[in-house]
Amino acid sequence: MQSVARNSILSEIDHCNKCGFCLPACPTYQLTGSELHSPRGRIAMVEAATRQEIEWGQGIEESLSYCLSCRACETACPSGVRYHRILEAGRTALAQHRPRRLSWATRQILGTVKHPRRLRRLAGIGHTFRKWPMPRALQPLLPLTGYQAAVAEPVSPIPSKKPDVAFFEGCVMSAIFPDANRAAQNLLQRAGLAVVTPQGQGCCGALHLHAGQREEAVAMAKANILAFEATGDVLVVNTAGGCGAMLSEYGELFEHDEQWATRAQRFSQRVRDWSTVLRQQPQAIPLAGSGERVVLQNSCHLVNVEHAGDDAAALASSVPGDQFVGYPGQDRCCGSAGTYNIEHQEWALAIVTAKMADITALRPNRILVNNPGCHLQMRWGAEQAGDHSVQVEHLATYLERAAARAAASSQPTQGGSPDGAL
Repeated sequence: MQSVARNSILSEIDHCNKCGFCLPACPTYQLTGSELHSPRGRIAMVEAATRQEIEWGQGIEESLSYCLSCRACETACPSGVRYHRILEAGRTALAQHRPRRLSWATRQILGTVKHPRRLRRLAGIGHTFRKWPMPRALQPLLPLTGYQAAVAEPVSPIPSKKPDVAFFEGCVMSAIFPDANRAAQNLLQRAGLAVVTPQGQGCCGALHLHAGQREEAVAMAKANILAFEATGDVLVVNTAGGCGAMLSEYGELFEHDEQWATRAQRFSQRVRDWSTVLRQQPQAIPLAGSGERVVLQNSCHLVNVEHAGDDAAALASSVPGDQFVGYPGQDRCCGSAGTYNIEHQEWALAIVTAKMADITALRPNRILVNNPGCHLQMRWGAEQAGDHSVQVEHLATYLERAAARAAASSQPTQGGSPDGAL
């Protein structure tokens, strides 16, 4: 570890007073009860290895690899410890001292997300062979095979007027869930905003950074910064909590790079979740429900990094005629965590099984999500639980359908507007 990075991480570690407030918030500590799988324990191990008191060995590798990177510990921490910086530094150091052997499935995913066309083909092939047994390591991806019909749709055209927001498509969102991207764009346009989708953008790099492949992540970040610099200083919006968190922290990724630090920081300051931008617009969008019970599974990073969970919940509960049901664990990690549900499938399944038990008790018709990994994980969880009645859907498509339903209504309610509005 370079001296600058070493001193920076040790300075970050010094903020931890070992109070343990992070323990109840940590899914892996709650699952195991082991200090080794808690934020406090992981920080202690990274500190010891950084100070060369212990080696960067298998024990540290296992502990860090089992971390979900949900960052709920940061929200709970009274001292403001930026745990993610310590975690990523530890993973990067491990990659240098002890190259991590990622599973075949994860290696394929890391290679594929750089090429959206490959992702589209993966979905199509998976749909064709859905009836065949899937290798256990790939079972969390089984829900992905239901999206063959969605991947062929084009994204919204670039507006002729000067754009108000620039849209980040994301690798998985653009390839597998383009309907959610289109829905968010349409809703923003209904609210009076002109949306542009810059050329040259690609994967945000989050999966690679979490896997310890920092150089790959940096290269992807540079490409995105360049692509969005062409749009001026308008807000950069996206529909994936994980991507949004990564984009909002490009400034940290380049903080020691004199050439890119300012550009990265300027880019990150522009990043917002689409739900935050939509909620702030004064132009109301009429909505109408269909009598459904809905729950929300918020993305961890949307809540703990972008701090936009309240915006998503406000939108999810805004459809008249539908019943939004909140529950205590709606902001807790579902166990997806990028490629975590492939690398550590048993733990991921245990986490989502507990969450599905809470959700099933509420008897919802629909689970709303705002991240592609959560989308696949919750569908996998529903299938594992044998619940084939509940639908999992991105918040954007749910709201767009409610807006279309209101627009199709022949008679407005007394007072001059349809059932309700955002």
